[in-house]
Amino acid sequence: MGLALAQRLQSSLVESQRRALAELRAGIGLSDVLDELLRAVEAECGDDTMASILLLDGDRLRHGGAPSLPRAYTAAIDGTQIGPGVGSCGTAAYLGHPVYVTDIASDPLWKDFKDLAGQHGLRACWSTPIEGSDGGIIATFAIYHTTPRSPTPDELDAIRLISDCVATAIEQSRD
Repeated sequence: MGLALAQRLQSSLVESQRRALAELRAGIGLSDVLDELLRAVEAECGDDTMASILLLDGDRLRHGGAPSLPRAYTAAIDGTQIGPGVGSCGTAAYLGHPVYVTDIASDPLWKDFKDLAGQHGLRACWSTPIEGSDGGIIATFAIYHTTPRSPTPDELDAIRLISDCVATAIEQSRD
């Protein structure tokens, strides 16, 4: 049996984070750096995994990175106001804790977005708020799947690792 996802991802993310921080110092844009980190995550997590980062801009979510999600989808949600019942990411940013939606088609948090998600084959979305060093929410990290499903304990560990890595990259870009 191979290494657990969190262990494999930790090894991959150490190198990806080192490279990302060097790229930020060299002036490469945050969106490009986040896309690179997310590609590393997607490569470890499997074929039906699509990852995204939404940056918090006041009370609105702004596209940060999403290399595999359809552009029409990311454009449609860019600028969405956070709040309770605003999908996984808008709700996670508003409440300040993870929101794991196992079936977008039937979850009430997605009532205003389920048709949009369905058009793009998105069926599950697990979102985690990303905290800055001051404890405030600066972004959300989300993993989408094309089939309804719940995260495993190993996937939850991996999400925590990824969130920490992304927080470091975002904060480095702001320095």
